Amino acid sequence: MIRRLFGVLFPFERFDPRGRRLVFLMWLVGVLASFAASHASSTIPFSRLSLGLSEGDMSLVLAVARFAGILALLFSWWGDKAGRRRPFLVAFAILVLATAATAFVQTGWQFAALQAVTRAAAAAVGTLAIVLIAEQVAPGVRAFAISLYGAGGSFGAGLGLIALPLAEIGPDGWRGLFALGALGIVALPLLTRGVKESPVFELEDANDLIDIAPLRDLLRSDFAGRLYLTGSINLLVNVFMAITLAFSIERLVGDVGLATTVAVLLSLLGGTAGSMGFFLGGRLADTIGRRSTSIIALALVLTGGLTLYWSESVPVLAGAITVGTFGSFAFVPAAASHRTELFPTAFRTTANAAGAYFGMIGSAIGLLIGRFTIDSIGLSRTVTVLGLGVVGGVALTMLLPETQGQELDSVVR
Repeated sequence: MIRRLFGVLFPFERFDPRGRRLVFLMWLVGVLASFAASHASSTIPFSRLSLGLSEGDMSLVLAVARFAGILALLFSWWGDKAGRRRPFLVAFAILVLATAATAFVQTGWQFAALQAVTRAAAAAVGTLAIVLIAEQVAPGVRAFAISLYGAGGSFGAGLGLIALPLAEIGPDGWRGLFALGALGIVALPLLTRGVKESPVFELEDANDLIDIAPLRDLLRSDFAGRLYLTGSINLLVNVFMAITLAFSIERLVGDVGLATTVAVLLSLLGGTAGSMGFFLGGRLADTIGRRSTSIIALALVLTGGLTLYWSESVPVLAGAITVGTFGSFAFVPAAASHRTELFPTAFRTTANAAGAYFGMIGSAIGLLIGRFTIDSIGLSRTVTVLGLGVVGGVALTMLLPETQGQELDSVVR
């Protein structure tokens, strides 16, 4: 009976003990990392006023932080050169500490600098977590396992929204949310003991550590075309998603005029319903394929995003948040497993980190455009124009080969 009811959502191929333990730890990382990283966007109505910034100014600050995400490539180089585990743990510690330090900034540029570090560390954590999962679970549950990591991220972001009313305590109440990010450091000992090195990362001798140059070799390899395609998809999609996500609370509070608690409740309800996208997205990616699931998910992202920024009806807004969130959540396991399977072990972390950085460039471009258009033509028209990026992302996704069920190679070459 339970299988019939939930078979649509969950795979019934069993995880082995190692995979089950790893997936739980990565779910926990997703919760803590997303909680820490969510405050930059959710606190915009409060932090920008405290720092004396307009909506356009804050868009520029967030854009600068995205561009600095190139630092994540250092962790990917480290991950492909000497193993996934250590750079993952270091990136997680940096993410937590940089988030907590943001509570003490006094200017917009200090905010931008620390959020640049946070974004780079978050990108590194996400990339390495997905690679660690992909290399340690069976192909039949790979996308679903990644979806559980994404579900942890969704839960962490939801906790950030639940805590958002703390920002109304006073002019600097938003700082307390960033300070709470320091709580993630208590999980570091657990992660240090529980996260093991990926078994597919096998080096035949110490000289291999010197010979591997992942980014250079990747750009010279037959896989370079795939890197440019996946990177371009991430860039185009995030041009749209950066604005829609970063200014969603600002839209509900500042434009529609909802109270902060109502905006939070609306976001939580829509986000909770939409979070089923993680499980359905992972399930669909493991059954009908990575590419088809990604295309469906992106169509939902565009539909939900445009509706959110043009409607002022509370029920319609709730539906828009649900649809857009469902699409963005379904895209995570489908696209992440797709990117992971498109590249061999020697390039896997670097390719995923480079793809993530293309996404951050896209976010930065979208926010930079917002810097010059939001204050003049408004949020809704800006979002509509940037929606063309999602259309381009769908077109390029159609060019990628399907990788469903693909085994990952086991030796670094």
